[in-house]
Parts: sequence; C-alpha cells; structure tokens
Amino acid sequence: MKTIVVSGLGLIGSSIARIMRQADQTVEIIGCDPDDGTSQFLLAKHIIDRRLSFSQAAPLADLIVLAGPVSVIVNQIRELSAMSLKDHVLITDVGSSKADIMIAAKPLIANQIAFLGGHPMAGSHQSGGQAGRTELFTGAIYFLVSGSQTNAQLSEFRRLMAPAKVRWLEIGASEHDKLVSEVSHVPHVVATTLVNTIAESLASHPIGLEAAAGGFKDTTRIAASDPTMWTAIMLSNRDAITEEIDDFKDQLAQLQTAIRNGDEQTIFQTFTKAKKIRESLDN
Repeated sequence: MKTIVVSGLGLIGSSIARIMRQADQTVEIIGCDPDDGTSQFLLAKHIIDRRLSFSQAAPLADLIVLAGPVSVIVNQIRELSAMSLKDHVLITDVGSSKADIMIAAKPLIANQIAFLGGHPMAGSHQSGGQAGRTELFTGAIYFLVSGSQTNAQLSEFRRLMAPAKVRWLEIGASEHDKLVSEVSHVPHVVATTLVNTIAESLASHPIGLEAAAGGFKDTTRIAASDPTMWTAIMLSNRDAITEEIDDFKDQLAQLQTAIRNGDEQTIFQTFTKAKKIRESLDN
C-alpha cells in the first residue's frame, strides 16, 4: 500500500494520516477535504503530500480511508461503486455506526472490491485537522467489521496503524451499533441535553453558567464536539439510540422518584453502584 487516500481531514482523519506517516515514511498520502485551511495546514506540516478531489484521488489509491461523517461515508461508498479503482485497493472507514455503512458497501463487495468496516473508539471535544495527533487512539479499542478484505490487506492496514497502539476487536455491525449507542452516543445526548437545559434555566440569572464548576464542565465536555458529525451519528444509529434513551429515562425516573420521596437508601445505593462502576474504568 504505497498510495493512501484519506477523505475527511478532521480530528480522526488527520490523526490517521499522522499515524500512517509515522508508520511508513515512503507512502504517499493524498488528502481530500473541502476546508482550505485544514488542507494547507497538513500540507505545510508534510502530513499529507497532495490534496486532490475525491474523484481524482480514489482511482490512484491502494488504500482509501473514509473519515467524514457517516452520511458522507455512505455517499462516498456509493460513488466508489461507480469508479474505476485499482484491483487490489482496500477501502475502510471510521464511521461511528456500522450497519448503514456495511449495507452501502454491498455493491462494492459484490464487485470483488475489498471493504473493511472500522471505528476507533477515541475522540476529543476538539475538532479539525490541527487538533489531530498520533497518540489520539493510544489504548483505545478499534472495532473492525469484516467485509471482503483479504488477510494480507488486513495485515498491511494494521501495520500502517501500528503507531496508534490500539486494541483491535472484531465485531458484527448490529452488535457494534448497540454497544456504541450505550457507551458513546447516548452519553453525548445526555451531555448535550444537560448543557441546553441548564443554559435555558440560567438565561435570566446575572451570573448564569459562569458559576459552572469543574464537575459540570467534566460531565458536559463532549457536548462541545462537532455538531455536523454528531447529527450524522444520531440519524445513522437512531434505532439503537432511541431504545437506549428510553432505558436511560426509566433509570432517571426511578432516581427522581427516590429523591422526591426522600428515599435515602435507594439514593445512596444508586450513587454507590455508579461510583464502583466508574472507578473500575480507571483500573
């Protein structure tokens, strides 16, 4: 894989470009992104070698990494199905939901074009190519949804991603979407709703959100993430997300009832259980 195309040079895509540049100095990395500032920054830093349009770049690639929002990834997969590509090309993505993407990839797979679903479980409230970094994925799980890739292509992809120091985990698309709705997507819904609710409640207060302490900022940090990306995620994984929101509402209602009734034991048990679970994540 000597020519790599990264489409979408935001936080994730630019981090992958950095990682692959570190893994192999001999590869050519072509970037595709509509943002002039991001592209020029990455060119100046020699993170990408060239900037081309997606339609110009894709036929040149040995490896194509689709790193835009899920809706863009789906559309680009459809575009790729109609392009003349290299016989041995591997196409992969980093989308936060996988069912829609794997369905969109069926025509590629039917035409013997290698496709591998992927999703690194890492990110930041920061966005854009300047925020990317090689260590962004360190220690994180990188989900792989097997498609039509060969063992050799998978091995080469993992070699190019080696500096990321991820934990690889193969998973089915539906199982992936349910899992990430629970540990990623619904937490983002909660953080976003909390910020908007409190902001509206404090709108007329002279101090308002200026009084927000570290706990509020830590809890809601992810609400500062890219709205375009998260809108696409919500729409692409809406069934799993809405189901988990219902479960969250049930749990919240139970705690609300305990608080209203002064049920000290239930309140204490709820907070104790959460404390133990949260502490286990740091072990």
